Amino acid sequence: MSEQRTEKTASGQSHVPPPDPSFFRIIESLAVPALIWTGHLRNPLDEKAKPDLELAKYQIGLLEVLEKKTKGNLDKDEEEFFANMLHTTRLAFLRATQAQADQPPVAEGAGEEQPKSNDER
Repeated sequence: MSEQRTEKTASGQSHVPPPDPSFFRIIESLAVPALIWTGHLRNPLDEKAKPDLELAKYQIGLLEVLEKKTKGNLDKDEEEFFANMLHTTRLAFLRATQAQADQPPVAEGAGEEQPKSNDER
């Protein structure tokens, strides 16, 4: 298990510094939001899974552009990590799309409180 390093700020408060920049972090910074927007991961801000497939598709598209632009320029570990993350995001998107298609359509006005008739008052 790796230890997190802590640093002191100018005001003397402790904080955990961000990880060192790397190609792996770039891929993670693009893949994690895609996984959140597919509902595969919970949003760390509110701990809820709220799929937004349009945003997920856009984020996966960014990964695909980067894949094309880096082809032949990655070492083996980077290439494998990238391929795995791209596969994971695409699979999460596919599953989210299928889950959305399996849900019954929401009827118009569903969830809205209907006004009561005179008989119900």
